[in-house]
Amino acid sequence: MLNKIFPAAPKLLLNTVILTALLLPTCIVFGQEDEMTVDSSLRALKDVRIVSKLVKYQPYSLEYQIAIRQPLDHSDTTKGFFYQQLRLAHRGFSKPMIMETEGYNGREPASELQKIFGANEINIEFRYFNKSRPDSLQWQYLTFEQAVEDLHHINQLFHSLYHSKWISTGISRGGETTLIYRYFYPNDVDASVPYVAPMPNDIEDKRIYAFLDTAGGPSCVKKIRDVQIFLLAHEKEALQKIPVAERSLHYTSVGGVGGAFEYAVLEYPFSFWQISTLTEKDIPANNDLDSMLQHIYKIFGNYISGFSDEESEIFIPHSYMTYQTGYYKYDIRSFTNYLHYLKGPNPTAAYLPSEIPRKSYDPGFGSKINQWLAKSGNNIIYIYGGRDTWTACEADFTKSVNAKRFTIPGANHFFARIRHMPASMQHDFGEALEAMTGLKSDFSALTTMK
Repeated sequence: MLNKIFPAAPKLLLNTVILTALLLPTCIVFGQEDEMTVDSSLRALKDVRIVSKLVKYQPYSLEYQIAIRQPLDHSDTTKGFFYQQLRLAHRGFSKPMIMETEGYNGREPASELQKIFGANEINIEFRYFNKSRPDSLQWQYLTFEQAVEDLHHINQLFHSLYHSKWISTGISRGGETTLIYRYFYPNDVDASVPYVAPMPNDIEDKRIYAFLDTAGGPSCVKKIRDVQIFLLAHEKEALQKIPVAERSLHYTSVGGVGGAFEYAVLEYPFSFWQISTLTEKDIPANNDLDSMLQHIYKIFGNYISGFSDEESEIFIPHSYMTYQTGYYKYDIRSFTNYLHYLKGPNPTAAYLPSEIPRKSYDPGFGSKINQWLAKSGNNIIYIYGGRDTWTACEADFTKSVNAKRFTIPGANHFFARIRHMPASMQHDFGEALEAMTGLKSDFSALTTMK
């Protein structure tokens, strides 16, 4: 048949075609066997339940949604269990494993490090978020001590299958989780790469105030404060201009629609530097209310709905846990004469519904972790953004450890990524990670990432 299809083919070409035709069924069989091997290996793991599977061919990988049976209280399994969600991207048992520690909901396992190393990846949803919730939310078990036990259990399960290098990583609160996990279990992974990870030193980390009092220079600081004062001075008119759809939501956790508006005005400088790419020239200075509100809209994507009960519900576990890790507040000294709803001491940026229990902040937890990172946190590469407000709370370390920090000029919380590093910084990052893991980086795979 091949002679009829390729009647004039040279003998070498014909032999190649024949060999390819003979090998093709074998390749398919090998792929099927590999898939069955992965399936059976995962199903053999204790406490693992495969929820769904997806096969990708470009590049070839198997992706699984997996539920891990976890004790509600790792020190007392009689308290019950829940199922924690993770997503696994399998490329090969002999390839490295990227362990992405989320601080919130789980996501697709497609990190920069996975692409750089053609690695496997597990993306782990944080306990009490999304589908990783027990039937009864007993808040006393939502602690980092319990959360890192979740991660350690997962690490040990998958270490039995994946024996190459392990790198933990996470972004923002996920990066904070990476560092806290590393403190409790320093030998679970070979290296850690936390992105934009804040490590607050108090429930009201005053390094945030110092940053906002200087960011962009005196002229920019004044313009931002003028916007805040103007909006608060015209609060009554501003509330009438907020879209009905936003005003119709519930705002019980922040003192109603007016409280939400004041929260948005106080949050404005933090978010200006954290999540926007705006500069001083973009700040309106014409004392026009519509221009001011549109300016706020460019940053938040809405006026006040982000502070509603409906939209903030998914962050309740995070807000609850700030009593343990510390956070930031709003300095209201310049605005006390303008505030109608937010009275008293500086309000926290982590607000909770009234029915959720509150604990007193214990500075000892964060302090011991920050001290350990400074003096013993080896094989850690920190990535921060030059304009990101959270960089004010970056982890610190001494010369006694081999940790490295890469601060990307002008990058905000979302752009502080390896693919946005200058070429020389990217090169240095690759060399640092290779020194820690022995793995060579291929940054070309990042060119298709947005």
